[in-house]
Amino acid sequence: MMWTRTTIALRRIARSPSLNGKRSRMKEQMSAKQHERNEKKKKKLAALANLMELNDRDRLHEAELAKKRDAEVEVEEKSAAKAEDGDDGFILVGSKRKPRNRRQNAEQEADSQTVPGTSDPEEPVTKKTRNNDDGGDSLPLEIGTLSEDQYNQLSAELRRRKRELENVPALRLREMGQRASLETPQDARTPIFLTDIQNLLMCALIGQKSPCRPDRWCSVEKWLSLSHSVVVILEGLSLYHYLSNETHFEATNRIFSTKLEMMLPTQEEGQKIIDEIAKIPLTNVQARRLIDEHGSLESAVELNKDPTLFVKTIFPIESTKSEADDMHEDDKFPRTKLLLSALQMVDEGYPIPLQGELHTRFRNFKFTKDVYAPVTNRSPMFGVDCEMCHTEAGCNELTRISIVNENYETVYETLVLPNNRITDYLTQYSGITAEIMEQVTKRLNVVQKEVSELLPPDAILVGQSLNSDLNAMKMMHPYVIDTSVCFNTSGVRRRKTKLKDLARTFLQEIIQENIDGHDSIEDSRATLKLVKKKLANSIEFGDQILTQHKQLQELANASSGDTISNNLFAHVAKRDKRTAIVSVGELQPRLKEVIEKAGEAAPKDHSTSVRVHEVSTAKEAIRKVNEVALENALTIANLRVPEQDFMLDSAQRSVAKLDKTIDRLWKSVAHNGLFLVIMGGSTECSKGVAKIAIKRLNGSDQTM
Repeated sequence: MMWTRTTIALRRIARSPSLNGKRSRMKEQMSAKQHERNEKKKKKLAALANLMELNDRDRLHEAELAKKRDAEVEVEEKSAAKAEDGDDGFILVGSKRKPRNRRQNAEQEADSQTVPGTSDPEEPVTKKTRNNDDGGDSLPLEIGTLSEDQYNQLSAELRRRKRELENVPALRLREMGQRASLETPQDARTPIFLTDIQNLLMCALIGQKSPCRPDRWCSVEKWLSLSHSVVVILEGLSLYHYLSNETHFEATNRIFSTKLEMMLPTQEEGQKIIDEIAKIPLTNVQARRLIDEHGSLESAVELNKDPTLFVKTIFPIESTKSEADDMHEDDKFPRTKLLLSALQMVDEGYPIPLQGELHTRFRNFKFTKDVYAPVTNRSPMFGVDCEMCHTEAGCNELTRISIVNENYETVYETLVLPNNRITDYLTQYSGITAEIMEQVTKRLNVVQKEVSELLPPDAILVGQSLNSDLNAMKMMHPYVIDTSVCFNTSGVRRRKTKLKDLARTFLQEIIQENIDGHDSIEDSRATLKLVKKKLANSIEFGDQILTQHKQLQELANASSGDTISNNLFAHVAKRDKRTAIVSVGELQPRLKEVIEKAGEAAPKDHSTSVRVHEVSTAKEAIRKVNEVALENALTIANLRVPEQDFMLDSAQRSVAKLDKTIDRLWKSVAHNGLFLVIMGGSTECSKGVAKIAIKRLNGSDQTM
């Protein structure tokens, strides 16, 4: 009863005229404030729209002026070129004409735009005073006169512009990329590899689902926002040529902020650079066939790579190739496909005789052979394992080494006395004790000599994290199979699986159970058994990452009944991924043959075709690139720079021509386009340079 009376009283108060009046006045005040806020929003939005419109007109006006200037320059160049007796393939750069720079143009334009009656030179000229001829007129919208529809349209336009700004692609160097930068001192520089550039272009063409990624040296944001890619290969131009004439590459230095030293194939490989770069679009075209043949594109990439391509450049390997390269009778796929590439050896911390920081670190290391023979699919494998103890030098030093052959026979076994006093025998891991080492006198230099005499010149060394063993031996070897790399049970490439776990999982063997420590002979046999079992099965065997990709592909095929509609490249076909290859002269027959086979793999799929344009001069190649660059997702131009162009008396003039060529090709790149110039080395210097830029809307670079 009490609650009922209270409720009735409250209702009467709520219905009272005075309270209702207060409520209505509050609503009116709130609506007035809301209206005022809305009007302020509209004014701000209109002002922002005016600013955007003026900026757009500025850009268009500047582009028109630049186009006129370029046309004038081209006319003068053509008239100057006619006066030349011969045509060397590049546009002549005159030395007498000095075109006006941008600042002079801007000053003259500002003078012509001065409003009559304003004679004060220090008074700034506002955008409102510009006339129609100079790219502007009255402001498009009056502040405060926006209707609701105009407000909504402007809001939608601003959201669209914001999305465009957020979707701008950008390239950033990681630690390995920064080490390769030409800004890094030479003694601390570690070059990137042509494989790194391949991986970058593969991701630019395919996107996040690419089987090869450049994450080891760079990161690229907004892959799918890249409009297209243009790659220019300058064969005959080396790192030495560039650094010797760097100040004369004015336009090139203005375009590129990312300049990296790059490891290149040996010169006797011929057109190897264009061959390797051309594999990127060809892999795309042949995706359906490769996936059907190998189960997944990742497996196909592993089986089609050449791990020794750059190893030949780094190690002293004979150039002659062995005729017998058929597979071993027990192998289901080539054993050379399990070899670590030079790039992987650098990543995994293997001793490798590269220049810069790695050369300093491994300067006291020895090669396992003075000269190596080319590796083949029948080259013998040797399991290697070492045990180390901690010394007063503050590091682990070699105290035992074991080597077994493919028949699991021990061919070398010895204890080693470290050069420094042992402070910790690490018995629980090494099995080494003070008593064992009492009578040992053999030193490391003797072991190095004996190992070198034992191994054949094409020997393949097999081990678990063999980089630590070779570092302990202070030796370098070009042909290595690492079970911690080719076996993976975690599904994460950087997460290594212990040898003990690999033996239990794949060999059903229990190892490293001795309470006295590890047995190096047992470990070396286990690694050999693992590799031989993998070779007897498939490239995916024991590799959870490759197995997962294959299973996903099989699941997609089973669910769709189509081997291509749901595979990794389904979205590529939708985006019209065409490629153009422009070459001065004819392509090598082997590359032509591969391209023809790629076309046969997908004869009805014109969107992913590779088109080849063979021209006779560099001028024609430049014109062709400018003509077709916007029509293709990837354009590759292969130009040859004659060595005589960089003789002392003609170097500066040749550099000016090349600089003008690069600048002209840069202008063919669209907004958000990737531009890559590869200086492909020469007979004098095999080191090259990779220059990378992503074009912004204003024509500047978007890399850092």
